[in-house]
Amino acid sequence: MPRHALSRIAVAVFAVLVITAGVMAVAYGDARLLGLLVYRQFAEGAGELEEFDADLLVMLVMLVGVGLAQAWGLAQILPGRRGGGTTSKLALPVTTAPAPGGDQGGRSGDSGRSGETRQTRDQLLLRTALYVLMAIELTDQLPWPEDTPEAVAHIAVVVLFYRVMGTVSRTLRLVALLAGLCWPTLGLVEMALDLFGVTLDVLPPGASLAWVVSTILTVVAQAKDGRWGRTTLRAGAVMAAGPFLMPLIAYPDSRTYVIYAASRLLLDVFTVVWLGRSASEVGCRPRAPRPRSRGAFRLRPWEVVAVGLPLLPAVANWTNGAFLWIGPRGAVASWFSGTGWYPRELWLLIDLLAGCGGGAALVLAVVLRRRSAGGGRGRLRQGVIGGLSLAAVAGVVTAVTGESQPAPPDITVRIFLDTLLDSGPGISPLWHSAAFTGSALILLFLYGERPRPRKPYQLALAGLATVALLALVPVSDHTPGPTTTKDECENNPEATGERAFVCAVRKLDAPPFHPSMPDQRLIAYGHRMCAVYTRGDAREEAAFKQAYGINLREQRYLLEDICPKVAAEFDAEVAEEEAEIAAWEAEEQAMCDQAPRHRPRIKPVRAVREKKPVWTELSLEAYDEEADLDDDPVWRAEEGDLVVTAPGRLIILVNTELRMCVTTETYDRRPPVETKGWDHVVEAGYESRDGTLVFGDGLSGVTLPDLASRGEGHYRVRVHYAWLSEKGRQRAGQRLLIMTYPGRGDESIVHREP
Repeated sequence: MPRHALSRIAVAVFAVLVITAGVMAVAYGDARLLGLLVYRQFAEGAGELEEFDADLLVMLVMLVGVGLAQAWGLAQILPGRRGGGTTSKLALPVTTAPAPGGDQGGRSGDSGRSGETRQTRDQLLLRTALYVLMAIELTDQLPWPEDTPEAVAHIAVVVLFYRVMGTVSRTLRLVALLAGLCWPTLGLVEMALDLFGVTLDVLPPGASLAWVVSTILTVVAQAKDGRWGRTTLRAGAVMAAGPFLMPLIAYPDSRTYVIYAASRLLLDVFTVVWLGRSASEVGCRPRAPRPRSRGAFRLRPWEVVAVGLPLLPAVANWTNGAFLWIGPRGAVASWFSGTGWYPRELWLLIDLLAGCGGGAALVLAVVLRRRSAGGGRGRLRQGVIGGLSLAAVAGVVTAVTGESQPAPPDITVRIFLDTLLDSGPGISPLWHSAAFTGSALILLFLYGERPRPRKPYQLALAGLATVALLALVPVSDHTPGPTTTKDECENNPEATGERAFVCAVRKLDAPPFHPSMPDQRLIAYGHRMCAVYTRGDAREEAAFKQAYGINLREQRYLLEDICPKVAAEFDAEVAEEEAEIAAWEAEEQAMCDQAPRHRPRIKPVRAVREKKPVWTELSLEAYDEEADLDDDPVWRAEEGDLVVTAPGRLIILVNTELRMCVTTETYDRRPPVETKGWDHVVEAGYESRDGTLVFGDGLSGVTLPDLASRGEGHYRVRVHYAWLSEKGRQRAGQRLLIMTYPGRGDESIVHREP
C-alpha cells in the first residue's frame, strides 16, 4: 500500500458518508446520521423531519456542504504529500557564515550550534502546542473545566511563535505577542479569582479584538517568515476574518440561525486546518531576511504638514474633552453597530484611534518608510492613502446623515464608553475629512508614481463613464426619501423638532402639501416657509402664496416646532392668555372674598365656606346609587326654577358661565327661614338611601362636602341664591347657600321668588 494511502481512504470514506447521509435525509426524512457526522452529536429529534419545505432543504444542503468542508480539512491535517516551506521564489536559505580564526571560530561554532539546538527545541514545542490546541478544537464537546487547557495552550502557542520566527521583524512579533497574551491571560486571572469566590470582570471593552489582532499579525509574520505554505496562510486569513463575516442571530428557529451555525462550523474547519498545517510545516526552512539600507533622515516641510494635518481636529476635540472621531451618530456608526459583535468593538477602536490622531501615526509610518528601499512607495503608502480616503468619505457621510440616521442603541456590547461621551460630541467630522484628504493628497504627490500613458480607447471609455456619471448624479440627488404615514405619527405622540412638523402635516385632513411628499422635501418646504415668515415681508408672503397656494399667517401653527419666531410668538400668546386668566381669577377671588358672609341664626352641625370660587360645566346635582340617571329631570324644568327633584335626585340650576361663591351648612334641626339679601330661596325634600348627600358636577370635577348629617334617611334641602355685582356689572357672579336638616316631605316650597 502506498504511503499515506490510509489518510486518503479515510477522507474519501468520510466524504461518501456525508453525501449518503444527505441523500438519506432528503429521501427518508432521517437526518440523524448527517447530524452525527457534522456536529459529532446524536440528535434523536432529527429522525423524523416533518413539513419538508424550502428552508429545511437549504439547511440540509448547508449541512452537506459543511460536511464536505470538514472532509477537506481532514485531508489537510492528516499525513500526506503536501508542498510546504518557502512561499516565495525569491527566498534564500538561511546560512551561517564561517568565522575566521581558531578559538573564536570554535566559540562562534558552539554558539551557533546552541542557537540551532534552541531553535529546534522551540520548533518541537510549538508543534506540540499547536497539535494540543488542535485536539482541543476537535474535541470541543468534552467537558473541559472552565476552558483552562485551551487558555494555557493559547499562551504557549503565542510565546513559541515569537521565539520561532526569529527572521521576522521584532516589532511585529512583539505586538502579536502582547495582543495574543491579553485575552487568555486575563481569562486565567478571572478564573483564578472565581476560585476564591471573587466575581470580577477583568476583561475591558475591546479586549476580545486582541485575539483577532494577534491572529492577523501572526499570519502576516508567517508569510514573512516563509516556511509556511499558501494553504496555511489562506486558512489563517479566513480564520482571522471569520468573526467579521459571522451573521447576527435573529431567532433560534430562523434561517439566520442556520446560516450562523453553518458559518461557525466552517470557521472551525479553517481554524483546525491552520493549526494542523502550521504544526506540520514549522520544521521547514525559513526565508533569509532581506538586507536593509538606512541613510540620513530629515523631514521635509510638506511631510511635516502631512503628519500634522490629522492632529489639528484631534487637538480641537481634546480641548473640549472629546476623544471620538465620529461618535454615536450617522449611517457609518449605525452600520457597524448593527452588523455583529466584533465589528462593533472594531469600530470603537477605529473611532478612538482616529479621534486621538491615529491618522498622523499612519502618515508618519509612510514618511519613515522612505528611508528604506523604495522611498515610501509600495503597499504601505497605498494602504494609508486608501484608508485616509475612506475615512474622509465616512466623515462626509456622517455629516450628511448625522441627524437622520443616529446610531441605534445596543444592549449587549457597549460600542461607545460612557466616560468618553459625557462631554458631548466634538467638532464636525467634515474637519477630519478635510485633514485626511489633505494628508492623502500630499502623500500621493510626494511619493506617487508617474501614471503610465493611456491608450485612446481607454481615454474614450473613461470620458464616457464620467459623462454617464454626471448625467445620473442629478437623478440620484432627487431620489425620494422615506415618507412618514399618519399611523406612524399616532404611534409616536412625543415627537419633537422636524419630526413633529412632519407629523403635524400628516395628521391634517386637507394638508397644504401633497400627501405623498417625502419627509426630506416636506422639511425643506417647512424651513423655507419659516424663512419667509421670519423676514415678515408682506410682498414676499403674497408672492409665496401665489406660487404655492399657502397662506403663511393661516398655516403658521404648523411651523411651531421648526421655526423659532413662530415658537416665540406662540409662547408670548400663551403667556398673555395665562396672565389674563390669572387676573380674571384674582378678580373672581376678590369678589368672593368681599361677598357678605352668612351668619347662622342657630348653631349648625357643620358649616363650610369654599375657599375658591366654584365654576361648573353643568348644574350641581346630588343623587344616590339607586337613582334613575336615564330620566333627566332638567328637561322638565321651567324658566325661573332653581331646584328640580326626582326620586333619589336633586338638581340646583345655576348659571354655568359665571363662578359661584358657595357656602354649605348642615343642621340637626330645622333652621329659621332667611330671605333677606337673597334673590331666590327654595326648599325641597331628598331621601338618601346610601347615607350620603353630596352635590357635585362630574364634568368639571366639582364636589361639595357631604350634607347628610345622620346618614340614611329623609332630609330637607334649602337653597339660597343671589347675584353678585362688581365694577358696574349687576350680574358679575353668583352667591349660593345650601342648608340641610333632617325632615320628611317631598314637596318643594318657594320661600322667595326672583
